Amino acid sequence: MSQATTGTSVAIAAPSLQIFEGHVTTTSNQIAENFGKQHKDVLRAIRNLRSAVEADFYERNFAPIQNITDLGIGRTRQDPAYRITRDGFVFLAMSFTGKEAAAWKVAYLTAFNNMEAELQKQPAPDAQRLQLAQTLASQAGAQVMQTVLDAVLSGNTADWRRARYLLSFGYDQSGQPSQPLTKTVTDGQIIASLPELTQHIAKGDIIPSDTQLAALASACTQRLSERAQIRERRTEVATPTPAPTLAAPVSPRIGHDGKPLPPGTFRAVFV
Repeated sequence: MSQATTGTSVAIAAPSLQIFEGHVTTTSNQIAENFGKQHKDVLRAIRNLRSAVEADFYERNFAPIQNITDLGIGRTRQDPAYRITRDGFVFLAMSFTGKEAAAWKVAYLTAFNNMEAELQKQPAPDAQRLQLAQTLASQAGAQVMQTVLDAVLSGNTADWRRARYLLSFGYDQSGQPSQPLTKTVTDGQIIASLPELTQHIAKGDIIPSDTQLAALASACTQRLSERAQIRERRTEVATPTPAPTLAAPVSPRIGHDGKPLPPGTFRAVFV
């Protein structure tokens, strides 16, 4: 996040907001972190607002969510949190006092204004695109439901509680969206970009065996060697072979020893 300086002369980082269902939002976790508060205290303040505002206002601006925390060894924990709109933030932040809190209020409102202005510049989706999105979302939901049902009802394994799934979209040969697919991600599979995979291995975030690391290094070395050979062949093809240089013809008045012949004599030349 970039640094910002408000009128209170407190240098802070610009808040990171998210667009959710067409609205600019933040979360209770982000607010707690930025304002230097315990998340449980922010949750308490949000729940206390339920009796201070109308029910429909509260439900529109404070949506309960769950943060999933990875505990390792396939275990996870769900922690309660809230997704908060601009109006919800304004009501919540009223009780936050202090010089730094004031700076964060200004920074948040500025970020809300900027992101909402950018959001308004985006063209509304046309009816056909909206219908396609709704169809794909419905198909994806059906795929997820069927995959999870099959995993739970199979009875072959108890690991379905920690299962991960990959939802993918694609196109057929005619360029039309194909049926969404849901695939189980097993413990031995990694979903990461190549730069992320390199960082994970370097930092030890993932712990492959020596055999797996050796196989990965061998495959990379082999691929680098193949690319080097391809580049060498391309260089050889691109570099033209020089034409042979023909020796200059020797005058018939010059002998085989390279010395001039006597006047009136010539060296025999056969073609």
